[in-house]
Amino acid sequence: MLLCEIAQVSRAAYYKWLNRTVSVRERENQTLLEDIRVLYDQVRGIYGYRRITMTINRRRREDNLPVYNEKRIHRLMRIHDIKSIIRQKRKGHKKSTPQHTAENLMNRDFSASRRDEKWCTDITEFKYGVGKKAYLSAIMNCSPSSRQAK
Repeated sequence: MLLCEIAQVSRAAYYKWLNRTVSVRERENQTLLEDIRVLYDQVRGIYGYRRITMTINRRRREDNLPVYNEKRIHRLMRIHDIKSIIRQKRKGHKKSTPQHTAENLMNRDFSASRRDEKWCTDITEFKYGVGKKAYLSAIMNCSPSSRQAK
């Protein structure tokens, strides 16, 4: 009975606790906790105690059962370390200003008199995964030999 000594509990108190009958309130708390965990798993952990209380009480009203107090659900969730997952806010899009934009040197004149005189390019951004980006750059030679005949 080393554990009784460590916890500073008498052997008689331990065996009395071991052979006790579970109260109605404890059984209610166990069934309520099971309902909380089922709902928490269904919504993948994004509900906090307020929305869980609202959802469970809505279901109980439909079945004509008494509702639970928000504080009781909050206490059970806190004791069993059930917490909502807080999502990170998305960063807003930053518009480019003229200081970030390249100067228009070609002025929409894409005809070239000789080979390798003018090159055109465009960059496209692809988003994939979580916060990952890839860039695709297409390059085209504007010389007469590389263009198709009209």
